[in-house]
Amino acid sequence: MWIVVAIIVLLIILLVAVIMSNITITLWYSKHNKDDKAVLDVKMLYGIVKMHYEMPSLVFANMKKGFMLRLESKNSFRNGQTVGKAHINKRRLDHWADEVRIMLQSTASLKEWFYRTMQHVNIMKLDWSTNLSTGDAAWTAIATGTVWGLKTTLVGWLSFKVRMRNNPRLFVVPVFKDEPQFATELSCVARISCGYALYAGIMLMARILKVPGGPIHWFRLAKQVLR
Repeated sequence: MWIVVAIIVLLIILLVAVIMSNITITLWYSKHNKDDKAVLDVKMLYGIVKMHYEMPSLVFANMKKGFMLRLESKNSFRNGQTVGKAHINKRRLDHWADEVRIMLQSTASLKEWFYRTMQHVNIMKLDWSTNLSTGDAAWTAIATGTVWGLKTTLVGWLSFKVRMRNNPRLFVVPVFKDEPQFATELSCVARISCGYALYAGIMLMARILKVPGGPIHWFRLAKQVLR
């Protein structure tokens, strides 16, 4: 009897520990002229579960193939590293747009669910610096003001959708050189409680079940992604 009670208490403690833990997402992106690199890290359950994604290169192939993206990923469930390549072109973008349309049609108030979930995302850090030069001093000054305006507008809009725990640090530095130059670096750390993420997942499933044929459409989309 006492063993059963102890197991139940242990399971409750583990459940509470999981609910009180956080999901931390760290994104780093850097671009220097034609060189691009991005790193995405996801940590859950106090760092026990880790996922790492890296984009070591993004190269424009041609107008037909578009951008060639090289991805590397690894996680705490399996050893080794997975490497893949993908082409981002008009056809791929149209396919993604169709998938988003299907998700909207197969889920009751998906936009409302998304924005409500975003309100529980905490941005712990947001640093974004940009250095640029157009090759002409006057146009460099104009471009600097334009980029600064775009950044503040974007971050201002984002602050209404998520919770900014610290003030974002934005920098736009004009580089007065004779040749064009562009470099930017973005570092962002976001966090959401595991408990709310589980709740959001349950609410998403409930919204999918409200729509006739919703689960079937989502299952088909999941099969395409896992291919």
